[in-house]
Amino acid sequence: MMSYGAQQKIREPQTPLYSRAIRHLSLCCLMLCSTPVFAATWFDSWFAKQEPLQVSVDDAFINVYSGPGRGYPIFYVVEREEIITLLKSRTEWIKIKTRRGLVGWIKRDDMQFTLALDGSKPEFPDSKQADYLVDRFEMGAAYGDFAGADSLNMNLGYRFTKNLSAELRYAENTGQFSDSQIIAAGILFQPFPDLRASPFFSIGGGKIKTFPSSTLVQTEDREDDLLQASLGAYVHLTGRFFLRVEYTNHYIMTSRNTNEEVNEWKVGFNVFF
Repeated sequence: MMSYGAQQKIREPQTPLYSRAIRHLSLCCLMLCSTPVFAATWFDSWFAKQEPLQVSVDDAFINVYSGPGRGYPIFYVVEREEIITLLKSRTEWIKIKTRRGLVGWIKRDDMQFTLALDGSKPEFPDSKQADYLVDRFEMGAAYGDFAGADSLNMNLGYRFTKNLSAELRYAENTGQFSDSQIIAAGILFQPFPDLRASPFFSIGGGKIKTFPSSTLVQTEDREDDLLQASLGAYVHLTGRFFLRVEYTNHYIMTSRNTNEEVNEWKVGFNVFF
């Protein structure tokens, strides 16, 4: 009997295979939908792109530079009560657009001299984390334990909003009795991306191909469908670099009247760009 990990045991199903698969996926969806952070009051903001923030100048003037650095010339000055739109952040600089359509850069420190349109002081992310919040792509690598087998993972993601991402995942698992490869895709929800330690959870699915290591009995390679449900966290290190810790439950649907569930722990590093 082939195994997906050195210590993984095959569980005999008590109900038909596809019924268990549907139930497993339904439970994952129910868990996501019933989580308090996915309440209706948050739903719209997570699945919609954020509108650029507008502020008004609360000082005599703020210098506008032609580029993000002191070496660039000052080509414009925004005056008191003038409204500007914040377009993007780059470390200690913020790209802005004036009502006249002029685009330039102001120093992050000058944001203390601005007000939100409702008269309150606007809040801005830590400058060390601000850049990654506007980046769209994510790439990372991780090492872990796949039911006793050594696991090497790679992922490539695209962020639709700062809370919602899509991912492509590839993994190589090396065990005592068999090796395997996983190719999968998933949706990742990150409810609090501004936190230094930001939790996330995701669901997805794909294919797993198993290569038995047996030399005594002739065995065949096997390819099966699988579902994934993950919980984890991003921990900000510096700039666009993050530590990513993740626990994943793999539900493997075989072509036989048996199925397998494999738990995986992994830790790695990710970069946003």
